[in-house]
Amino acid sequence: MVDESTPLNAATATAAATAVAANVTTTADGHVKVGGVDVDTKAIKAAAAAVLTKENADKAKVFAKAQYDKLKKIASDGNMSLTFLALVGGVAMMVTSVMGVVGRFLTLSWVGALFDVYIFFFGVLVVFLEWKKFPGRDKYNMVIHTYFHFLDYIWGRGVLYFVAGSLQFSLFGLLDIAVGGFMCFVGILYIIVGKIAHAKFVNAKEAMLSEHTIAAKFNEADVEDKGSINLEQFEIMTKSLGMELEKREVEIAFLEIPKVSDKEDRITLESFKNWWTKADTLDFV
Repeated sequence: MVDESTPLNAATATAAATAVAANVTTTADGHVKVGGVDVDTKAIKAAAAAVLTKENADKAKVFAKAQYDKLKKIASDGNMSLTFLALVGGVAMMVTSVMGVVGRFLTLSWVGALFDVYIFFFGVLVVFLEWKKFPGRDKYNMVIHTYFHFLDYIWGRGVLYFVAGSLQFSLFGLLDIAVGGFMCFVGILYIIVGKIAHAKFVNAKEAMLSEHTIAAKFNEADVEDKGSINLEQFEIMTKSLGMELEKREVEIAFLEIPKVSDKEDRITLESFKNWWTKADTLDFV
């Protein structure tokens, strides 16, 4: 037995190898015993061969490629929710700004600390706008609609997110650049996707769809017969009206339409019709 406290050198390594070898014996039927315990080497080889076959390797390769293609398609098709991206960015702004303000107070960097305070409140505002269950949302939502009416528009949110991201990016810390750049990207996405969705709705309006047709399609989508529809049902309705909208474009358009309430993320036929009649004058950008 080699003591674990013995310094590792050539002599001790040789002694350890000799000790292990002394405990290994081979039986006539091909079994190996280590320390008196049977080890079936044939079974081990067979299991290894079964796992490491070319067929299994090919299957693993196909599976990996399928997952890669799936992720690539999600990225290219824009299936990831814009509101989710904005929410993640808002939370990241809050977290990184708290970390930043602590560090800058310790280094007496007062201007940087003040910037971090601003960034924190920008992050809170982003989360407030995108998270329907934000505490006290009902209480403060009217204030937002009254004094910051531009945030009711998609372009308004896009500009806000871009400005907030630019502010954090200007601090030039590694995390600040990453999070700030991400929020700038989200802001640009809001503006671009909003513009595309706006153009498609204007084109659909020019197709002279009657109010009766719109009402019929709305009622078809309202499978729960609630007199209102959610985002998924709104997407079904737009398709039935002949609009070829991407998921993000549907989401952006839905954000623009007044909801039943702040707690219930649904739209009524009346609110959709009011929004629809102003489709050619909507300020998406």
